[in-house]
Amino acid sequence: MDLKQLETIFDKNLGKNKKIVDIKSSNLVEKGENNGGELFKLDITVKNEETKEDSVLHVVGKTIPLIEKFQEIFNIQVTFKAEIIFYDKIVPILQQFQKENGMKNVITCFPKFYGGRLNLNGSNTVDKDGIIIMENLKMSGYTNLDRHVGYNLKESMLLLKDLAEFHSTVIAFKLKHPDLFFKEIRPVCNNHLQLSEENSFKDVIGIVEEILLQSKECTPYVPKIRKMWNEFKPDFSGENKREPFATITHSDLWVNNAMMKYVNGEPVKNKFVDFQLYNYGSPGFDILNFLFTSVQTNVLRMKFDDLIRFYHNEFVNNIKRLDCEYSKFSYSKFLKELELDSVQVLNWDLSFIPMVAFGQKGHALPDSNVVDFNDAQFKAMMVNNIPEEAKRRLHFMIEEYINRKWL
Repeated sequence: MDLKQLETIFDKNLGKNKKIVDIKSSNLVEKGENNGGELFKLDITVKNEETKEDSVLHVVGKTIPLIEKFQEIFNIQVTFKAEIIFYDKIVPILQQFQKENGMKNVITCFPKFYGGRLNLNGSNTVDKDGIIIMENLKMSGYTNLDRHVGYNLKESMLLLKDLAEFHSTVIAFKLKHPDLFFKEIRPVCNNHLQLSEENSFKDVIGIVEEILLQSKECTPYVPKIRKMWNEFKPDFSGENKREPFATITHSDLWVNNAMMKYVNGEPVKNKFVDFQLYNYGSPGFDILNFLFTSVQTNVLRMKFDDLIRFYHNEFVNNIKRLDCEYSKFSYSKFLKELELDSVQVLNWDLSFIPMVAFGQKGHALPDSNVVDFNDAQFKAMMVNNIPEEAKRRLHFMIEEYINRKWL
C-alpha cells in the first residue's frame, strides 16, 4: 500500500506540534472477507515536537478494490464518495439533532472517522490513492463474529437496539427538518451495486434448488421460487420509497459489517461498519437481511417474532424520545412494511447465504470465468461443500415465508 501524503488527512486530529514520523501497514482481514474495498491496519507513530515523546495511533485505512470487476460492481465513483459523506457529515448531523432534543447519550454505533480523500490530484474522481481513515475498533476490544456461527439472542438484541435507534433517528430528523433532510441528506443516499444482466451468480438458483429440495416443506415451492428469481429486478435506487418508514438503510447489514465488544463474555457494545451501500429505503430490508444472514438458526426458530417486536419497541420508544408523532408507526403497519420488503430480501439472501455468509473462509468469491453453476459436477460439488447450517438457514427462511404468506 502506497501511503502518500497521509499527513494531510490527520491535520485536525493530531493536535499542535505533532508530526507523523512512521507508518506501518498490514492487511486487516483475510482474502475474501471484504470484496468492496481493501482494508489495512495502520499503526501511525506520532512525535510531539515539544516533549519529543512518541505515541502510536491505531487506525484502519480503506481503499478501493484492487480487482476492476469489483470496482464496477461496487460503483466506487459513487459509493466511495458517499461513505466519506456518511461519516463526515451525516453522523454528526444525527448526533447534534439528538443533543438538541435533550438526549444526553447520542448514537455511538459507528467508528470514529479521521478523514478521507478521493485522490491526490484534487479532482472529483476516485482512484487508487483514495482512502478512508477510521479508528481500529479491534484495538478497543471489538471483534467480528464468526460468520459460520452467527449471533445469539443477546448479541442480536444489542445490534437491533442500535439499528432501531439509527433508523428512527433519521426518520425523526426527516419529520422535524424535512427541507434540510431532502436537500442535504437524501441526495447522497443513492448508493447501489451495479449488477449486470449477465451476472453469472444469477445461475446460483440451481444450487439453491438442490438445497431446498432436501426439505419436504420447501419442495412444493421450488418452481415458484425459480420463477420469482428469474423475474426479479433488484431495486437499489431508493426512488419511490414508502413513507413514513423510509429511512437511511445500511443495505448490506450482516455479520462482517458489524463488530461487538464483550465484558466478561457478555456483549455490551455494537458498531456498524462499511457504509458504502447505504440507501434511502425501508428499514425492513436491514432487519430481515440481518436476521436471515447473520442470526443463528436455532435462535430464529425460537425467537423470530420476539426479535421483530423488540426492534419495533426500540424504534417507537426512540421516536417518542425525539418528540415526534408515533401513531403512524404502529406494529401492524410495521409488519406490513416487512412484508412489502420481503421479496427483495428473499431474492438477495437466496444466493448470499450459501455463497457469501457461509462461503469458504480465506477465499475470494469464485472468478466468473471458472464458475459454471449449470454443470452437474460443479453444482454437486458446491452443494456438498455448503455447511449444514447454511442449508438449515435457507430451509428456515422459506418455511417462515410460507407461514407468513410472503411467498
